[in-house]
Amino acid sequence: MRVIRSMIGLNGIAMLAACGAETGVQVDDAPVSNPAELEASLAADGQPAEGFYRAVDETGFVLIEELRSDGTYVFTDADGKLIEEGTYVQRTPQLPCFTPKAEGAVEKCYLDEIGEDGVWRTTDPDTGIVSVIERIEQL
Repeated sequence: MRVIRSMIGLNGIAMLAACGAETGVQVDDAPVSNPAELEASLAADGQPAEGFYRAVDETGFVLIEELRSDGTYVFTDADGKLIEEGTYVQRTPQLPCFTPKAEGAVEKCYLDEIGEDGVWRTTDPDTGIVSVIERIEQL
């Protein structure tokens, strides 16, 4: 009985292979995840970029960041007052880029790194101001 099942199974595989050959479908044509795309969707801490963050700069200013899965973001201050909103792209785990919603706004990319001390820092490319980043629970 097993021999018959095996033969039926092999015939089915042969038929599928023949169909694939007739349609021109190749195994190499199958979509494959691009490792760079997978890496780009991760933040510096190795987790998905989407989420909530607290950024505290050198002056003590607190910024709450909400990065959404649809590629949009909202920045508020510690009191919940809207500071900025727009779209973002996580180019690499160390390079999040933000484009404000305002007309004529340009993309701005920050350099993120987790130091040997385990602290996540980001540097503003325009001012050089360093902020400490912390992933937080949803507000």
